[in-house]
Amino acid sequence: MIVASCTAAPSFYDFECDPDSFFPAPECIDGGTDAGTDADADPETEPQAACKAQGGECVKIPDDPEAGFWSQVPLPVWFGPAADMPKECAFIGGEQFRLYAGLTAPPAQCDPCECQDATGQCSGVPGEITIGAGMCGAVGAPSLPFDGPGGWDGSCTDASALPAGAQCPPGSGVPCAQSITFSALPPPVNEKCDVKPSPIIKAGGTLITEWETGAVACRSSLDTSLCGAGDQLCVPKVLYPHRQCLWQKGKHTKCPKPYDYEGPRVMYPFQPKESRECTECSCGAPQGGMCVATVRLFDDGVCSGEFHQRIVTSQDSACDPILPAGRALGGKSVTEHVYVKGTCEAGGGEPIGEAVEDEENAVTFCCQQSYIFDE
Repeated sequence: MIVASCTAAPSFYDFECDPDSFFPAPECIDGGTDAGTDADADPETEPQAACKAQGGECVKIPDDPEAGFWSQVPLPVWFGPAADMPKECAFIGGEQFRLYAGLTAPPAQCDPCECQDATGQCSGVPGEITIGAGMCGAVGAPSLPFDGPGGWDGSCTDASALPAGAQCPPGSGVPCAQSITFSALPPPVNEKCDVKPSPIIKAGGTLITEWETGAVACRSSLDTSLCGAGDQLCVPKVLYPHRQCLWQKGKHTKCPKPYDYEGPRVMYPFQPKESRECTECSCGAPQGGMCVATVRLFDDGVCSGEFHQRIVTSQDSACDPILPAGRALGGKSVTEHVYVKGTCEAGGGEPIGEAVEDEENAVTFCCQQSYIFDE
């Protein structure tokens, strides 16, 4: 029935639609206000409407020769700055991949290597002890040895004792005991510097790994058959920054149609192939270390009447005057050995190696165009 309204009194006419008419009236084509919605559509006759009713969209199955090894069901993939990556998928299916691109991995940060204090051992006596019949440094003055016995360990000894009033040469009236010279001590033995422990270097250094871009790929949770039997699948509808993407393991340079809107995106696991570390710390041989000891001189042979003492070192000889000249030199001892620590040069602690993308576990995505607004 058609109702017409004019200035005249309303008139009503019965009008029967003929769907087989060559030129059907528009009223016969439009179902009017009683027509059904997409949500009421029969999935067998309106497959896209059934997919949309569940929040999905129908996308094409890749159909060119490049599609053989690519995934057949696309994934909704989020792309954006790695710092802004979503913590979880916005889709019920859950997370499939969390990958990255644009690696920044500077060399390892290594603390400087340091050495502990040097250690060493000291012992022994001066190689020679000489009594001079002249002042220290006098040229041509007679001299007498005042060494200890063979294998002397520095303990009290009266070896080579000189009585008071001895003359050099005898009968010359020149006192023998006017000065005494000590040669250098033996140098230190077993000198070394141990490395001061460095937890950072031991752990390989401080490693910084940053990525510019991130990708979160989510599994689909919709029934892929909702687009009917054909070349389309029903997947969750996505908007920018998500894209519908195929994926394939490895690095690839060409995308299958119709997922070739942009070039392939190669993404990598967060942990790169890592060879960054710090070289092992080491310490060179100590430099400048020496031994010191105290030489004591006595009037008697049992070392009870000390009259002189002198610090001697392993670096140089020493000479002292004997006062009063001509006195007796009965005994001597060399004691109180001390190691004076040297310094060691530290080495190592240098950054080596690099971090590179893990190409063995790379994944390439090929995507369709993304939309900012819902259609």
